Amino acid sequence: MKTNVKYENRLFLQFLFLVTVPLIIMGIVSYCIYVRGETAKSRLALDSYCKSVANEYENVFSSIREYYLDSTSNTSVKWLVNQKEVPYSRYKELRQAQNLLQGNYFLSKYISFYNFINVKEGWVLNKYGMYPVEDLKNKSELEGFLAEQKEVPVSLYWLNRTDAVGPYHGTVKESGFVDMSGELLVVKEEFSSVGTVYLLTVRLDTARLADLSEPYQKMGYDVTVLSNGKVLMETNPGLTRTYFAAAGKESIENGIYPSPSGKKYRLSVIESAGNDLTYITGMDLAKMNRGGIPFVLASIAIIAVFGVILVLLKLAAVAFSKPVQMLLSFVDDQNAQIKDLFLTNLLKGELNMEKIQDTMKKYEMESWSAYRLIAISCKFEEKEGPVSQEERDRVNKEISGNLPDSVREAFFLSPVLYEHMALFLIGENDDLELDNKTALVYKQIKDHVMEHYGYPVAFGISRTFHKLTHAGRAYEECSEALHSKNHNRNEHGSSLVLYDDYSLMDPAGNVYDRIMEDELSHAVDSCNEEEARRLLELVVGRMEMKGASGMERTYYVTRLLTAILDIPARASISLSDVFGNEQYNVLTKAANVYGQKELVTYIADEIFQPVMTALTEARQASGSQIVKEVTRMIKDNNGNLSLNECADVLSYHPNYISRVLKREKGVSFTDMINEEKLKIAKYLLLTTTDPISEISAKLNYNNVQNFIRFFKNQVGITPSAYRKQHKESDDCLGI
Repeated sequence: MKTNVKYENRLFLQFLFLVTVPLIIMGIVSYCIYVRGETAKSRLALDSYCKSVANEYENVFSSIREYYLDSTSNTSVKWLVNQKEVPYSRYKELRQAQNLLQGNYFLSKYISFYNFINVKEGWVLNKYGMYPVEDLKNKSELEGFLAEQKEVPVSLYWLNRTDAVGPYHGTVKESGFVDMSGELLVVKEEFSSVGTVYLLTVRLDTARLADLSEPYQKMGYDVTVLSNGKVLMETNPGLTRTYFAAAGKESIENGIYPSPSGKKYRLSVIESAGNDLTYITGMDLAKMNRGGIPFVLASIAIIAVFGVILVLLKLAAVAFSKPVQMLLSFVDDQNAQIKDLFLTNLLKGELNMEKIQDTMKKYEMESWSAYRLIAISCKFEEKEGPVSQEERDRVNKEISGNLPDSVREAFFLSPVLYEHMALFLIGENDDLELDNKTALVYKQIKDHVMEHYGYPVAFGISRTFHKLTHAGRAYEECSEALHSKNHNRNEHGSSLVLYDDYSLMDPAGNVYDRIMEDELSHAVDSCNEEEARRLLELVVGRMEMKGASGMERTYYVTRLLTAILDIPARASISLSDVFGNEQYNVLTKAANVYGQKELVTYIADEIFQPVMTALTEARQASGSQIVKEVTRMIKDNNGNLSLNECADVLSYHPNYISRVLKREKGVSFTDMINEEKLKIAKYLLLTTTDPISEISAKLNYNNVQNFIRFFKNQVGITPSAYRKQHKESDDCLGI
């Protein structure tokens, strides 16, 4: 007996050894292969991401340069330059200048602070106010800064003063300072006869610049941006120290460098000559190496599992019946397990059509011509607050395993729990029958879960597909539809999102930007060719970056051009007058241009240019008529008319009406409204005895004080004083 026991123990150890050694070798080899492969992939990916980082920051810096280069020729800036004294009372002009200096809606988020220094006249404008230079609290610092700028021969350049401490650092934001710290864009104008006329400094918000690197951080990459050798933005100080340490010893090239702390980083560096910036993107090699550890751990886990299995088998040998029962149980469940595995592999996209057909034939699975994939997840929070993921998975698994037979018969394969979702694949002979079955299954599952578990259910349903090799794509569609925010619109019950409608429900959250569409339409409507082309490049570039392709890309291009073609239509210009015989082909041709640059060139030259030309010609011909119509409408409505209401009636853009009025009459729409209201107010004051409050109400003022303030600003005295003054004058004349 003891001999038998020893033999069994020795046999057990031998089996364990035979399995352990190959698994350990396999784990080590897998680890090495993984690290080697990931090293090559990471090098290529890092270079690609570094280019993406450089492009994103370059777009921001270049846009800011171009904006302020254009802004300095604006009338608002020229007005500031010509003010010999601090223009405290010129609120309207100052407000326009401040809005211009703060940047447009796209750039303003990157602008932290600005200083407009009228060097010639000796005063300063910034976000905290206006001050004579003589009254500044850091006048000497400003004079030193201006002296330094006289030595710089260029009129627009980047200046890194991030090491300078600003006057507002660590203090209450009091006025009276000029802040010249941070990353600055310097714009100045000089003449040999008078020296520096003005100097504008624009400081960037480095915190908002750091947000551009957030997507790369989530992917495991760190980013540093240097300006003239100084740190402008960094996500990992260790990466920056590694770069400076390597740069001090050798010329930096893309490669692996050690940090002072002992870590190793793979660096990719791009120099920007135009903005004097250096972009450094890096990855901690330790993170990549840790990715291979699961291979070793998996081998150890398999060894442990195999050891446990051997122990169990050794104990099972005592009772021969147990292995037989396990074998019988395994045979009974084999088909169900294989079908579950089959569906899981379909979702992963790991099966080709030949393998699918062989498996279906072998296990006698019925084939359909059309399929849909359904994903469900219970809305736990609506009943009992936050629920752990383990509990969610348990309930979803229990639901998918306990559905009534009438529901299970509709499935092509048994339901599976995959990536925290219960997934059901249904099939039918044609699309219409499949849609009917989908609706029926949805109702049956919803009612069953609510009746037996009390939970409302969120459903995500893929588009119809006709080949099982497309199941992986259907899974992505289900997942996207299931997690759509449109489920929140039905917070107190079950909800359904079909992927067929998903892209139309929230296109701005995917690729298409409605705000950008409005800006582009405005640029075309304003006949601003340069701005329209710039915005078009952004829109097309975003579609390319997001990977829009096929019908999705055609849809977005068509939608964009439809919005543009609506501009001449609203101006009562026939498309045949704009494009001639090509009006029927313009959208089709655009959808068939696939290169990014080629698409931008085609749209700008073949669509934008003809539209803007037609708009310009039509508006030049109708300018005087617009002035007459606006004047008539203001009089007919007693001045109670908005610019938008007027634009709607005349079918023109409000900005265009404003430009026509300014060009034809030299006044704004608001000035014409005020003139009409003032005329009516004077007439009522002199010809009636109505109280001031009634006159205010007739002119549609909600508050009599607003009317009094308006009248005094226009005439110089209050309505009561005006009435009294003219009454005394009439009495003296004996009227």
